[in-house]
Amino acid sequence: MFRILLKVIFMIFIIAVVGSILLEQFPQLQPLWSEFKDIISNLYESSKVKYGTIATVVIIIGICILVGTSNPKV
Repeated sequence: MFRILLKVIFMIFIIAVVGSILLEQFPQLQPLWSEFKDIISNLYESSKVKYGTIATVVIIIGICILVGTSNPKV
């Protein structure tokens, strides 16, 4: 369980670092990033209205765990 939590935290950190580097190197991506944030925030707000706050947080944690623990098989 602790290992899964560390993987999720590490993945979020890697995404933040890579995203920061990409936005510094390619400033033309800034409007696209703003649009993405708007879409995600609207999705979050509609999920809060439909399912409630606790269920929405559980869904987000579940998605992070699924993405963080997926094993790509090549």
